[in-house]
Amino acid sequence: MIPRSRLSLLGLRLLVTGVVGMAAAYASAFVDPPVACIGPWLMAVMVPLTMVATLLLGAVRSGRPSRALVLAFAVVFTIVAGGFLLALALPVESVDAPLVAGLPLRAAIILLGVGVLPLFLLPLVYAATFDAVTLDEGDLERVRQARRVRPDAPGQGPDGGAAR
Repeated sequence: MIPRSRLSLLGLRLLVTGVVGMAAAYASAFVDPPVACIGPWLMAVMVPLTMVATLLLGAVRSGRPSRALVLAFAVVFTIVAGGFLLALALPVESVDAPLVAGLPLRAAIILLGVGVLPLFLLPLVYAATFDAVTLDEGDLERVRQARRVRPDAPGQGPDGGAAR
């Protein structure tokens, strides 16, 4: 089992790598064209990396993320990065090219593959792992105990109950 601090450090490293990579992709627009063509490809990988790093940092709260979450993060990264890279790799469509769901193929890949697929996957995985990643009774009791110790905390009414 990887300690929480190591997972946090991994998430932060991935996040910094993604942000620096995106900055390099933006900076590539200001250099010679042979080097500038790397920018979109770099961005297509760094945006999903940053997204997955943020997901990992959010999942670290409960210790080690479950295998389902790690698998979901890997699948989301693959879908999003793969969709961006596939859209970049496909040739430009002609005016009379066939449409997919009323969209040109590259636009359909971005909107449906990159935008819609993760929208269905992540909530399903969150629902499946809800009990493992949310507050348990021990956590709730510690919160209640902290409120009893400090009755003048913000949000408390004059009788010790919640303010309305």
